[in-house]
Amino acid sequence: MTTPSVGIGTAFVGREREMVTLREMLAAARAGQGSVALLVGDPGIGKTRTAEELAARARETGAIVRWGHCFEGEGAPAFWPWVQVLRSHVHERAAQTLARELGRDAAVIAQIIPEVRERLPRLPAPPSSSDNVAVTPLPHFAE
Repeated sequence: MTTPSVGIGTAFVGREREMVTLREMLAAARAGQGSVALLVGDPGIGKTRTAEELAARARETGAIVRWGHCFEGEGAPAFWPWVQVLRSHVHERAAQTLARELGRDAAVIAQIIPEVRERLPRLPAPPSSSDNVAVTPLPHFAE
């Protein structure tokens, strides 16, 4: 999946307050304090453009930027935006780097993102359903 890019020379106005907050969150994330921002509102008010602007600023600081989109109809797969984000990450990272980033959670993630097992074929077998495995946050992956 490609990441949207901001058009050259296009003005971005009217979201100064939001961008200040988002830039502060970006700086905190770069310093190791992650958080989540949700851009919500009616169609056409600039959510995607705001995210594109933040992504451009993040790339300027050397951050890796990934995108996922919500399905606007019924029947979306579970975790769909996160599946898209992780899938693009899996495809764009070197196998050795990916293995290090996913660490011990790689086999669990591979159950949701089959491409992980394709890129890392020596993963252990996934836990069986009788193991009562729950998907847990991956703090080391988000570092």
